[in-house]
Amino acid sequence: MKDKGSIRIELPEDVRYIIGAFEEAGFEAFAVGGCIRDSLLSRKPEDWDITTSARPEEIKSIFGRTVDTGIKHGTVTVLIKHSLSEFNPDKYELRPYEVTTYRVDGEYKDGRHPEKVSFSPSLKEDLRRRDFTVNAMAYNDTKGLVDEFDGLSDMEAGIIRCVGDPDERFSEDALRILRAVRFEAQLGFGIEEQTAGAIRGHAANLSLVSKERIQAELSKLICSSHPERVAELWRLCMAEHICGGFSELSPEIFAELSEASGGFSELPLRDKYKRYAILLSGQEPSRAQSILRELRLDNDTIAKAVFLVKELFVPIKSDSYDIKLRMQPVTRELFSELIGLKELFAGTKQYKELCGLEDIKSVRSIFERIVRRDEPVYLKELIVKGSDLIKAGMEPGEEVGSLLRLMHDDVLRHPEHNSILFLFSRYLYNG
Repeated sequence: MKDKGSIRIELPEDVRYIIGAFEEAGFEAFAVGGCIRDSLLSRKPEDWDITTSARPEEIKSIFGRTVDTGIKHGTVTVLIKHSLSEFNPDKYELRPYEVTTYRVDGEYKDGRHPEKVSFSPSLKEDLRRRDFTVNAMAYNDTKGLVDEFDGLSDMEAGIIRCVGDPDERFSEDALRILRAVRFEAQLGFGIEEQTAGAIRGHAANLSLVSKERIQAELSKLICSSHPERVAELWRLCMAEHICGGFSELSPEIFAELSEASGGFSELPLRDKYKRYAILLSGQEPSRAQSILRELRLDNDTIAKAVFLVKELFVPIKSDSYDIKLRMQPVTRELFSELIGLKELFAGTKQYKELCGLEDIKSVRSIFERIVRRDEPVYLKELIVKGSDLIKAGMEPGEEVGSLLRLMHDDVLRHPEHNSILFLFSRYLYNG
């Protein structure tokens, strides 16, 4: 195990400045939580959170620009000014850093929020309220690594373990049971036995958690480097409490894709809508849409994921015209993702049964040729517009639309026909 006293973490300049400002004012301050965990794992932290012995009003008095982000719970956002131009002082940006006073949480009566928060002078008491040992470490350059609950040992052993009594931690906030699996997937760790047992015992309490919060954790889980760990939601009795119909999905699909692809630790197609399409593959599009809506995903993610689910097991002919017809509902980019998803699934038993001998490599080749040649695909890319037909003497109405669709179909078959001279001579001036 690493010698804790010899550990040094390279703090960002802003973080060192904030901690230094507190120390100059006579307070303690540490970078804390996930940023310390990720730094020790040689991962780039997404955010740098800071905890301090200073009260919220004292935090605000030390720094010029602050926002009362969650002042009731001791959190103030400190804004650090960064110049964008050495020649123009008026061009700058403000970078936010969340700073929270050491605190002790009161009773959690709703399984989500503490009834009250008490500020504390003790860093250890603040760390004691955190969820997992790997998230309960703090650091500053003066005192080095503070690891009261042996998070470093658990991190080196690859273990997710609750701080203190897991039943107590999960009673405080039921979302933590889902966060345990999310961290397991992101870090490639395993969940410690007592913690896993407590998760099973508290799984039903996920019903107390908003679907927005559940979706945020689930999205991070399936978009991680180990999406196959989503199967833990079934093993730990959580799946039926995620949302309606979720427990009927096949959690083994990510592991199956890895095996069919020859083994890889990091799936391609890492955008959220693609990962949800993988998880929902084989479902009726209406069922997939219902699940995604209940999870409060945004409309763009839902539309893209449902398209991929709908089309994944529908064979595509190795024919330029048919490919262009299949492209009509979506962008070139999304259709390319459909082909990529088909390539990923091609080695699975389910795909072979439903798509037969579909030559997806040939489809990919033809599609890329269409893109490379910039062949017209969509009606809006037809050189002739409705206004051109009206100027040529046609009455506005359905007849204009019908003729445009006829021209469009011609151009889909013969891209070289996409010229006003050719289309007018064939469809307007042909006697």
